Amino acid sequence: MSVMSGMDVIVIGAGVSGLTTAVAMSLAGRRVAIFAAEGPSQTTSALAAAIWHPFYQAPDLIYLSRARHTYGAMHRLSSDASSGVSMRPLTEYFRRDAGVPWWADCASGLCRVPPARVPSRFACAYRMDVPVAVTETYLRYLMNMFLELGGRFVPRRIEDPSALLDEVEIVVNCCGFGSRQFGDDALSLSRAVVLRATRDDAVQGCFIDDSDPFAPTYIVERDDDIVLGGTAEPDLTSTVIGQRQIDGIVRRCTRLCEGVAALRIIDARVGFRPVRHSPRVVRDERYARLLHNYGHGGGGFTLSWGCANDIVRLAGEVPSAA
Repeated sequence: MSVMSGMDVIVIGAGVSGLTTAVAMSLAGRRVAIFAAEGPSQTTSALAAAIWHPFYQAPDLIYLSRARHTYGAMHRLSSDASSGVSMRPLTEYFRRDAGVPWWADCASGLCRVPPARVPSRFACAYRMDVPVAVTETYLRYLMNMFLELGGRFVPRRIEDPSALLDEVEIVVNCCGFGSRQFGDDALSLSRAVVLRATRDDAVQGCFIDDSDPFAPTYIVERDDDIVLGGTAEPDLTSTVIGQRQIDGIVRRCTRLCEGVAALRIIDARVGFRPVRHSPRVVRDERYARLLHNYGHGGGGFTLSWGCANDIVRLAGEVPSAA
């Protein structure tokens, strides 16, 4: 029997976008297979801090809709301990007081931090509750959900997504930077260095200052560790992490939360975000039955369910295969 017997959709890629898309398509009644050269634990998504937050994003109604949809979905999943998702308090610091963040109506528990509790180098700060995922647990949870819905995982590297249209009705490309080999020259890489530290009561909650586009500073408390970040280094592909860079991240994070100084660093990791001027969540220009969902930069988790929902909608508009 053919691997694709009974399947009508192939999703390429097993990162958070691919897994979420495959689950959403399965929930919509599609029979889905994931084709991926690597399992979820080997993807860029596995290295992410996985906090819901619109990093570096200018006001955008489409982005807002996708982020709101994702917030709601992950908030609901946080009630299931096995999902790896929990709601955490986030304090975000701003160098300029522009009022309530434009995306704030997505988040619950929003309040302005009293000025006396805001370091003098910042103009203001806001506190809110946001979803945070333990990446390994969450990606495994999505994969298990997908398989329980009747999906299939096929370890296979794809050279040309359009060639798969001979096998199924719809193909969804969620390959991230791998899509550059498919002809998307608008994609670039941004190198991210993140540290993992042991949990300690000295750090409770999450903290963010993303005023520097090349050096976002964030502290993300998770169930089993604390993530410290980070960097956003355009077009840098080296996997070497210097001690000076590690010390710089710790120093910046300590200025956001003094308790960071008490943490023990477990390891330093490097990953590469696929960046475009905007995420590509569209129907292919040449092949009506080929859909794309990638290029989210640092927003893969923040946009995952919203973008997957848009793909389900696009799939419903695709003409049946001849």
